[in-house]
Parts: sequence; structure tokens; C-alpha cells
Amino acid sequence: MGMPRKRTSSAPLALALDGSLLLNASGRLEPTLVSQLARALSVRPEDVFVGTRLPPAQRTVALNRFDDAAAEAAARIHGRATAAPAGKKKKRTAR
Repeated sequence: MGMPRKRTSSAPLALALDGSLLLNASGRLEPTLVSQLARALSVRPEDVFVGTRLPPAQRTVALNRFDDAAAEAAARIHGRATAAPAGKKKKRTAR
């Protein structure tokens, strides 16, 4: 049960092996340049990733936001898994 893919272009961010965070700047390039790069690399234009390194302060902010988003996603998934199936309500007992 995977999440549907929302994007059709290259990833907006990447984590490099050295721990740096790269921002995809290909969307800021002229479409003709992206097409030329894609042809030279034998890939589709939407698969071109031109990474620019985020400064340390922005990296920290971005990673904190990822952590928050991951925690929220986990909570939602856990909440769905433990919720009673629709249509079945718990019976109240008289006190």
C-alpha cells in the first residue's frame, strides 16, 4: 500500500553521501538548456537534477521540517491502522 507519486519531475532535494543537502535548481534553468542537458545525458528532461548545496543553516531548517513531516506521516498511518473500521462503532455500556 504505497503512497501515490505526486510529481512527474526530478526530486526537489537530494542528500549527498557527505551529508550535504542539495536543492534541485533545474527548474530555474531555461527549458532549452534543460533539454540540451537531457539529450547529452540520454535522460528525459524531467529527470535532470542540477544540485546546489544548501548552506548549513538552511540545511538544518530543511532537515527539521523533514523530521516533522515524517513524524506527522507516521502518526497518521498509525492512527488509520488503529482506528475502528468505518460503520462499526463501539457499544456503550450502561453504568
